[in-house]
Amino acid sequence: MKKILLIEYALMGILAAFILNSCEQKRKTPVLQKEITVNVEKQGLTIDGFGVNITPAQWNDGNLKPVLDQLVDDLGCTLFRFDNTGLANWMDPGKRLPDGTWPEAYLDSVYKSKVFVDAWATFRYLNGKGIEPFFNVSGNIHPGLGTPDAPQKLADFKGYADMISTMLKWAREKENLKFSLIAPFNETDIGNPEGPQIHGRDMLTATQSVIKSLNDNGLTDIKIVAMDDASIQFDKLEATLSDTSYVDQVHAFAVHTYGSDAGDGIERNFRNFVRMVKNSPFKNSRLWLTEYGDLDQTHEIEYEFAWRSTRRLMKLLQYGYSAGLAWDAFDNFHEHNQAWCLYGLLLTDTVNWKYTPKKRYFAARQIYRYVKPGWKMVEFTYPQDPDDVFKFWHDSFRHIRTLAFVSPEGNDYSIVIMNGIEADVELSIILNNIDNTALTKTINHFITGRTDNCSRKKSPSVGGNIIRVRLPEHTISTVTTLK
Repeated sequence: MKKILLIEYALMGILAAFILNSCEQKRKTPVLQKEITVNVEKQGLTIDGFGVNITPAQWNDGNLKPVLDQLVDDLGCTLFRFDNTGLANWMDPGKRLPDGTWPEAYLDSVYKSKVFVDAWATFRYLNGKGIEPFFNVSGNIHPGLGTPDAPQKLADFKGYADMISTMLKWAREKENLKFSLIAPFNETDIGNPEGPQIHGRDMLTATQSVIKSLNDNGLTDIKIVAMDDASIQFDKLEATLSDTSYVDQVHAFAVHTYGSDAGDGIERNFRNFVRMVKNSPFKNSRLWLTEYGDLDQTHEIEYEFAWRSTRRLMKLLQYGYSAGLAWDAFDNFHEHNQAWCLYGLLLTDTVNWKYTPKKRYFAARQIYRYVKPGWKMVEFTYPQDPDDVFKFWHDSFRHIRTLAFVSPEGNDYSIVIMNGIEADVELSIILNNIDNTALTKTINHFITGRTDNCSRKKSPSVGGNIIRVRLPEHTISTVTTLK
């Protein structure tokens, strides 16, 4: 009997091992072999930087300092779109003097209030870290700046512009803050509660008013970040481009994106926006993505949020936008919505006022930390059959989104890859005409996925000018000479 039981146990063990081995075989991820050639000598877009939108309301007597340190020193932010209050109604137009200015005592009461004191302190701390944020104005306007029947439709363009100028003059002359840009509008195509409603050629009048006010108040060196609409509005862009008198005072034209980016029509709009600016007298102005992300606030699809956001940033870089700013830095109370919002790269603990990186933070880090301002985007190619009538639909690199960048000196590079296909990829990267110094450096591989948070992996194998790296399924990789 014992012998029979032993045989049964042995057979059961063999069967269990067979089943386990079969399951392991089924679980093995397929591996595809792919190849790209990075042509370092074919350089294009110059990167201006990456960053976040930020509000100073959580300054909390300096409690925010470690967060600002983390955003700059760890994430790699160099751009901060800085909204003092989240509202565009901080000055009462009814308190203006007959000459259109506001009394000094009133200016003191506004700009020495707690909300602005916290704003100045936050801004000053970033200045101390070598950062020049740029002010942004968003949210509802004072009804006195609108029309009687539509108080949120901007009508007093001069009053709105002068309000902004008083803030900039105070920041520079009283607070000694360092800045050179102002983004005076926010999603005026939506209007209330995102910003004042401005349509069509009124955007030209609004832009002219801001620039005239800057010049009249001795702020001629400050340039604007124009447009900043929620969606592409070609009539407003055409109007803004029609006056070349201020061509040297527009630093950048800005767009936002949060989704609906899969359709050819919407993608074409982003590309046409670039084309229109570059084919105009404003061709030297930059194209910036000043808000990007996703609108989900469930916190139940965090990796999908991170993936979507990064894909949108990668697409617009490819189209010719040279900067990207996530919305937004950390979870916070949106004054214009009167609601707590969960869009932040950092999770905010409102009991202890501690901040924890989300997956979307690490996805952004794959680009922010390893692609520096001044770096150039470089061309890459991959094998394709020129006679294939279905060449587009057979193209794996529609799903393996890739961008390559090189430093101005040519001795550092970063290649960012989103492997969106349902398999691991063994990728061979051929570096053409790369600087010899770059070939002698250690190559690092960082991954963000469901279980990785911009984690350093085993260094890729290198033979001459060829790098071989494994890209796990549905992950974001950065192959770089930076640490």
